[in-house]
Amino acid sequence: MSGENSQQASLVPRAIQPGMESKYVLRGDQITVGRHPSNDIVLALDSISRFHSRIDRRGNFYILQDLNSSNGSHLNGERVTQATINHGDLVAFGDVEFQFENEDGPRIESDAPPSSFVGKSIIDFTDEQPDGVGSSKSFVKAEDFQGAKAKSSLSSSVVDKKADRGTLLKLNARLGALYKLSELFRDATSFQREEAILQRILEIVFSAVGADRGVILTKFNRDAENLDVAAVKYRDEPIVAQKVQVSRTILKEVVANRVAILSKDTTLDERYATTESILVNQIRSTIAAPMSIGDELIGVIHLDSSTKGKTFEQDDLEFVMIVATETGVSLHNMRMQKEATHRERLAAVGETVAGISHNVKNILLLSQGGAELLTRAIERRDVDGTREAWQVVSRGIDKIGKLVRDMLEFSSHKKAELTDVDVNEMICGTAEEIEGQLIAKGVTLELDLDESITPQPLDELGLQRTVMNLIVNAMEAIAHQQGQISVTTKARHDTKRMVIRVRDNGAGISTDKMEKVFFPFYTTKGSSGTGLGLPMCKKVVEDMQGTITCESEENVGTVFQIELPLAAKA
Repeated sequence: MSGENSQQASLVPRAIQPGMESKYVLRGDQITVGRHPSNDIVLALDSISRFHSRIDRRGNFYILQDLNSSNGSHLNGERVTQATINHGDLVAFGDVEFQFENEDGPRIESDAPPSSFVGKSIIDFTDEQPDGVGSSKSFVKAEDFQGAKAKSSLSSSVVDKKADRGTLLKLNARLGALYKLSELFRDATSFQREEAILQRILEIVFSAVGADRGVILTKFNRDAENLDVAAVKYRDEPIVAQKVQVSRTILKEVVANRVAILSKDTTLDERYATTESILVNQIRSTIAAPMSIGDELIGVIHLDSSTKGKTFEQDDLEFVMIVATETGVSLHNMRMQKEATHRERLAAVGETVAGISHNVKNILLLSQGGAELLTRAIERRDVDGTREAWQVVSRGIDKIGKLVRDMLEFSSHKKAELTDVDVNEMICGTAEEIEGQLIAKGVTLELDLDESITPQPLDELGLQRTVMNLIVNAMEAIAHQQGQISVTTKARHDTKRMVIRVRDNGAGISTDKMEKVFFPFYTTKGSSGTGLGLPMCKKVVEDMQGTITCESEENVGTVFQIELPLAAKA
């Protein structure tokens, strides 16, 4: 492979699996990834194809190319056939995920001192520069592009002109771009990286506006004082990374006054007078528009053009302002959703800690009581009392062990191992195991099993534990002498689903408790339960692409129903 760069790009595994390295440096201009030993990066894992992907280096840019792999190549969670990788992106081959590091990637430069822009570093707006006098420039206020005003502006900016073919084509392109933008915002979630969404926004803008270079700068949060580089795009991807020129004075004006600015001819604009690279790169026109909602600034979209005869016009400015306004609102909503999700997660963590604490406290109380009895029995030299007290302590130790095992199993992300399972035979075996306990409590168990169900690819151990747990729960819910439990299986060939139903005639579950039965650490058994049984059942079933539901009526009984995929008969 070819020589090394001064700062080499690399792929860093998010989780190191057996046989993997802690870091893969991308050396040379073409790097192949796959299971075959001839690849530059060898990943001997089941989800990786023999020749899975290729990464091409073009200057300081890296292009991900999928090689028709079975499980696909993914960039930031989306399956791609070809895509440019940026520093910090998440790249996945099959189910193996890496973070891409490329400190020597595309840079953005302003007319501020060189230290203000390095890679994705921060911009400083403190130094003053003289405003342009006599330059060809236009202004648009952000407040004029809220809600319905934005839609009417798009129509007036184009339709009011002579409706020739070129004008209609431009209008059509912009309506199409706005439609794509609305789809992007509709499907966006707080779990997506903002940089990936903003990169897509730049691509949409470029489809409707004749820009040659573009950059989106954002505030990391509402309290941040500086803007960071979030996305960069070139119309023609350069072999060697170019630097996007940004006037700090224009950005200051955009930020301070919430106005979008169009400079039709930068050679006459004194705001660019000190920027020699404007002349070198022949930049003829720029647009800078604020992304905001109310008084809150989210960021700035900056575009420039160096194509002769294609300077930006007023309708370009107004269109970019519409995009910037909608982007600002959408990012604000996404961040609010993310904050709400974070608060919910903290609340869930608090509930989990409270549940664990409650269980441990009850077990400790039991063990402490046993320890006190044990101490007194030893002092009295009471052998029988010592033996009884030790049994109490031993039960506490066993309960702690079970709680720890259940927690580890519940939190495990281990993929279920599916094997062909005869469900009816498995249920019969489970019934035999628990028959003694049922007889001792005077509860009858009836089986109604559909013989048409053939062996299915399932997690046999997990499903067996789930059925056992449901039968035990049903047995413990019955306090009278006519206890009945039935286990039914049924194949629904029309919907390609298999049903396992466990019904009892026990005490039932009250309406206010029904919604909590699958919550971790929620239990109606007091200190005898850990509150992880039904959550574990739900996890096992969902890992097999199934569902589990509960219906109950107080003093009548409860029904738990499991639905699993039904494979076609061989």
